[in-house]
Amino acid sequence: MENDILEIANEMQGNAKAEAQAVIDYNNTIKKIMEGSLNEKTRNILINGINEIIADELNHNMKLQGYFTLLTSIEPKKD
Repeated sequence: MENDILEIANEMQGNAKAEAQAVIDYNNTIKKIMEGSLNEKTRNILINGINEIIADELNHNMKLQGYFTLLTSIEPKKD
């Protein structure tokens, strides 16, 4: 495999790592919201909105993993 392809593949993994970290950060935000003194309506609006954002981050991560496979021809095991 050529070095430039590996560099791009590494970029994809780095970006996937950033997406995963964003999910962790959003989960921590949800935890703070749940522990806070917000009223139930506001809490639910915030949590539902953040869950939607997390779903987007997960989608981005899946796409980045697909690009990694495209570049390297390495596929996840199916077991």
